[in-house]
Amino acid sequence: MSNENQNNEKRDPLLCHWADQMANQIIREKGDLDSYTCASGITPSGTVHLGNFREIITVDLVVRALRDRGKKVRFIYSWDDYDVFRKVPANMPDPEVLEKYLRYPITEVPDTTGRNENYARHHEVDIETQLPRVGIAPEFLYQASRYRANRYAEGMRKAMQNRAVIKECLNEYRDDQHKMKPEDVYWPVSIFCGKCNKDTTEITDYDGEYGITYKCECGNCETADIRVFKGAKLGWRVDWPMRWNEEKVVFEPGGKDHISPGGSYDTAKLVSKRIYGWDAPVTMRYDFVNLKGVPGKMSSSKGKVIALPDALDVYQAEVLRYLFAGTRPNTEFAISFDMDVLKVYEDYDKTERIVYGIDKPKSEDHFNKEKRIYMLSQIDGKIPEVMPYQITIRQLTTLLQIYSGDFDAVIKALGDVKPEQEERLRRRIECAWFWIKHSAPDCAPEFCFELREPSKKAYASKEMYPAIKNILSEVVPKIEAFETDKDCQQAIYDVATSLGIDTKALFLALYNVLIGKDQGPRLGSFFRIIGKKRLEKLLSSVEIDDGTAAKKNAGNQKKLTPAEIDKLPLAERFSRRVILKVSKIEKVEQHPGGSFLYILTLNCGDEEPRQIVSSIVNFYKPEELLGKNIVLVYNLKPANFRGVRSNGMLLAASDPTVTDKDTCEVIFAPQFEVGTVLEPEGFNPPEEELCFVKPDTFAEMSLHAKDGFVEVDGKKIGADGKFLTVEVYKNGKVK
Repeated sequence: MSNENQNNEKRDPLLCHWADQMANQIIREKGDLDSYTCASGITPSGTVHLGNFREIITVDLVVRALRDRGKKVRFIYSWDDYDVFRKVPANMPDPEVLEKYLRYPITEVPDTTGRNENYARHHEVDIETQLPRVGIAPEFLYQASRYRANRYAEGMRKAMQNRAVIKECLNEYRDDQHKMKPEDVYWPVSIFCGKCNKDTTEITDYDGEYGITYKCECGNCETADIRVFKGAKLGWRVDWPMRWNEEKVVFEPGGKDHISPGGSYDTAKLVSKRIYGWDAPVTMRYDFVNLKGVPGKMSSSKGKVIALPDALDVYQAEVLRYLFAGTRPNTEFAISFDMDVLKVYEDYDKTERIVYGIDKPKSEDHFNKEKRIYMLSQIDGKIPEVMPYQITIRQLTTLLQIYSGDFDAVIKALGDVKPEQEERLRRRIECAWFWIKHSAPDCAPEFCFELREPSKKAYASKEMYPAIKNILSEVVPKIEAFETDKDCQQAIYDVATSLGIDTKALFLALYNVLIGKDQGPRLGSFFRIIGKKRLEKLLSSVEIDDGTAAKKNAGNQKKLTPAEIDKLPLAERFSRRVILKVSKIEKVEQHPGGSFLYILTLNCGDEEPRQIVSSIVNFYKPEELLGKNIVLVYNLKPANFRGVRSNGMLLAASDPTVTDKDTCEVIFAPQFEVGTVLEPEGFNPPEEELCFVKPDTFAEMSLHAKDGFVEVDGKKIGADGKFLTVEVYKNGKVK
């Protein structure tokens, strides 16, 4: 491209972003088409993590750029769920069960969490239900279904007939040491045995058309017609270009390990042209996404992953999109959940202020670039008519802790939130609350506090008591008159100066009487957020120390951080992480979107009933459940099951020697009152509030049945001297 064209692209608002430049390249190279097919895909062999999401959103951004040019675009996402199950990921429950299915197609591997019909679907559903939250809606293609429907029989026949040419293509970029020799046998098709279902097979003959003869390690031998046989598939280096032609793909990005010179894209490009007569799609390289502080790329098989729902717990959808839209795909970067979260939000808000004319851009090109990034960051791709309400995560965490996590109270306290701003602000509040409860205790403990109730006495030394009373009479009445946090902060300094006391000592005393800690939020801001009325009550209840102030101000026992809890013995860790509550089934409905799912309405002893989704249709009739007391994992992180939100899961036992699909015994609890909280023997419910626990974390707790009792780490689960029992699977798994 000439320098003049490059300069024009910088000046054009629709050409200042890499996605727009890629859209233009696609149109230049592929011409004016009726429709442009852009593709992405992955093997659902493990958790679909943010590294995988980078490919998805890279395609989405280019798709949006094409559509902004008035082009019709088809965005397809292929689930390569007919690939072989090669390795058990580190973060999946019951690895010993999964190991039995190594070398099977992924769609034939059971979902050991019991949520979905198979292992592949478990990971597919996770991403399919989450992508709409970030404004991405591809057309999903399921390769297992397509192969089993013999849709690719002609593509496989063409590959088998031209295997010598494919062999040349694969050798094109290999050095002499790694090239296949002329005498080496090469088959582009692999076979899942029709008897044992594994790919432990060897092709022994081909009839030149559709007939493939193979033998398997299990002893099975047969000749299969690939027009009707459901166990044949192409190896991925041929499957990829075959599907480019099948779907008429014009754009598909690839990871740097695939797009490197002589890599799989280069060989696929040759196969696509020489075998299937299709010019390879335009591509671009995307780099790895890492976790801050953890070396190397994310890996589903190693269990070292952050999935899309995890990121959306901390980042607003628009802010998460901003991270990717504002970074060129070929740039490696790290997703952080520590203090960097605050900086990411600040950067996003800065861009937003530039777009709405609040902050001044450096130049016209800078404005166009920031506006385009902001537009591509929006879920619907449109800039809101009314500027979203801005408040920093730091400020929100302070407000949330002052109001004990009451979102409505926080919004009310802000006072100037417009109705059209509230929905997006509420999402930011949810993210800030999750961050302060789950991330900050480890990375920013100084951010975490609990405001003392005025009814609880606080104590100050004889030296500090007069200063606190002075602040009560001189500073607090002026709180609403201070124009800035700095003004309030200075007023506190002035009190210390006028009384001739050490400023640091005064601040320490104030923090201790307010939150029982030696440090906290900046006092000027903190005072203004707490407000005049609450400060009056808090400081009025301070008394002179009689020598035991430190002990009295401590109030509650020290709360443990998540990292500290992880080091505890399993039973205590379970007690501090999980809430098991006895609940009564009051209604049983068939899930409209799943034949094996019930929707259960529960009485948990709360003011409002609770709804959960459970995959027990094959084991229990509605009348066998109605009116029964069950055990609910009360604080399990909510999840959507085929469009229905489930707020918890019930406990059930199963035979440990077979898959969870085949056995299930709901653990009934008639011996307990509704609302009873169950704990490991010897433990009481913790005083501190428990946060949501993720399904994988709960699975790691290793609940099981022993001699008919449910236990964890040798401790029976129960309350008031009574314990949970299992009738059938007395020594089974409990999930």
